[in-house]
Amino acid sequence: MKKPINIKSILTYSTLSVLIISLFVSNKKIDFSKGDNLLFHNGPIITMERDRPSAESVYIENGIIRSIGDYENIRKTIKPSTRIIDLKGKTLLPGFIDSHTHPVISAFLYDMVDLSGFTHNSKEDLWIHFSDKVSQYKPGEWILCKGFDQVLIQGLLPPKISFLDSIAPNNPVLIASQSLHSYWANSLAFKESGIDQSTPDPDISSYYERDSLGNLTGYIAEQAAFEPIKNTILEAIGISKLKTNSLMVMNNYAKNGFTSITSMGITTSDKKVIHLYDHISSQRSSFVNDILSTIGILPERNHTVRNFVFVRYDAAHLLPSSSKNGDDFFKIVGIKFWYDGSPYTGSMYLEKPYLENYFTKNILHFPPAHSGSPLLTKDQLGSLIAEYQAAEWQVAVHTQGDMSTREVIDTFEKLNTNSKKDYRHRLEHCLLVDDISFEKMSKLNLYPSFHINHLYYYGQKLESKIIGPSRGKKILPINLAAERSIKFTLHADQPMFSSEPFSLIHTAVNRKTKEGKTLGKQYAIDVYKALEALTINAASQIKMEDKLGSITKGKYADLIILDQNPLDIDKNNLQDIKVIDTYVHGNKINLNP
Repeated sequence: MKKPINIKSILTYSTLSVLIISLFVSNKKIDFSKGDNLLFHNGPIITMERDRPSAESVYIENGIIRSIGDYENIRKTIKPSTRIIDLKGKTLLPGFIDSHTHPVISAFLYDMVDLSGFTHNSKEDLWIHFSDKVSQYKPGEWILCKGFDQVLIQGLLPPKISFLDSIAPNNPVLIASQSLHSYWANSLAFKESGIDQSTPDPDISSYYERDSLGNLTGYIAEQAAFEPIKNTILEAIGISKLKTNSLMVMNNYAKNGFTSITSMGITTSDKKVIHLYDHISSQRSSFVNDILSTIGILPERNHTVRNFVFVRYDAAHLLPSSSKNGDDFFKIVGIKFWYDGSPYTGSMYLEKPYLENYFTKNILHFPPAHSGSPLLTKDQLGSLIAEYQAAEWQVAVHTQGDMSTREVIDTFEKLNTNSKKDYRHRLEHCLLVDDISFEKMSKLNLYPSFHINHLYYYGQKLESKIIGPSRGKKILPINLAAERSIKFTLHADQPMFSSEPFSLIHTAVNRKTKEGKTLGKQYAIDVYKALEALTINAASQIKMEDKLGSITKGKYADLIILDQNPLDIDKNNLQDIKVIDTYVHGNKINLNP
């Protein structure tokens, strides 16, 4: 007896067959390893190689820099398919490397309601904007807001849960601070996330604030307490929205002149997100991913920036089995810890207390004689570092305060004083660092990355209201690192601030606040050192200096074209330099997809 024909199975197999055939005939498959043949000439070429700082022309073959030197001589040796690019006086530079950024949370925040001090000049304007936006949402939809900033907007008070409930009684609301170290939520947001007044705080530094009666006030401190709300939001908005936003975020890095990024503490515990970014940036797409892309589960691949990832220690399950994973386009390179927090939440760990005044007491709500505290004990940090470096992972530690940085360095010193291994562990942000700490960094081969935007946006408020003049003028003492030949980098900590390299360079060179005040002029660096921080130094921090970070024979052709030469213009105009074109592996990225 013949078995009945299974129409469903036939249709399934037929669909799969069509998909497979379409993959072989499609022209959409992108292989990042196949770069164009290019010859650049007729403009300043800054190589970022101290032994050969400039060049007349550069020849690229299959995405690799093959020769540098005299234009006429090189032209005689190039392949017929080579495109000759006349710079017409514009400047060629190795692509920038963003040493500390967060593409996942940037995608998460991408189209949130903007409550930042960059957009709103007053608290009244901010709350009017918020109320108007609330009216546009359907009942039950999450209302997500970003950029809340009590430092930049004068007189802005944190919203109480009752206030948020009154404006948005039918919608869960989350407001993220500009620093992303504190959040505010309404009652419905807590309910949706399974949090109530009996929910235990994750730890002493990460908690749900309660009033004298034990009721939630709406305030959420630090990442551990925010985690269940974040997961609830991600589940509500869906991975498809994150997929769309991720493509736009990655393209924006390229628009700003970045050819590689270091995702510092990728903000997820979901392997699907890692899979998404692997698909976006990896050298070659897998057969399975090609199918998933064809049916719309994964996005179509386009030439984009390289992505080197540090995962958060609370998402250590995302680490692959070996540090020798991935490729030169996408790779998980290490793990990130927090030892302290933010100066604007009082979680930065200081040797001496914060200032006591109306601003710190009533606006920022710091308790008296407050100095912050570490998020881990030194023993905990030491055991974690030992565990992960034994498995050959790089370790990055978030440290802002002088006491925090001192204790972190002492922990590394205790573990590795006599070690000859090239770990290249990192210190992230480094707001306050003393001479002794820099000396130890140099001996231990620790690499600092400076969050220089603290100086521009908040320097004046830090000096006058939060830590005082004596410490305020010493924030981010980058020149002390340069003097000791420490390979430091600069970053914007996107999405806290947009990753704009010439804004970083401008601030590191001029050390001026947005109000125009100069802080700690003696700690300024020159333009070339600032360029090193975003190119060859950044490549060294991820152990890629033999392949990235300079225009050198044999390295990848990751290049940018600028409208002006940063070494020739007035240093006060550095922030005005524009990126014209961006190339990764010799492939020109479409900056306006």
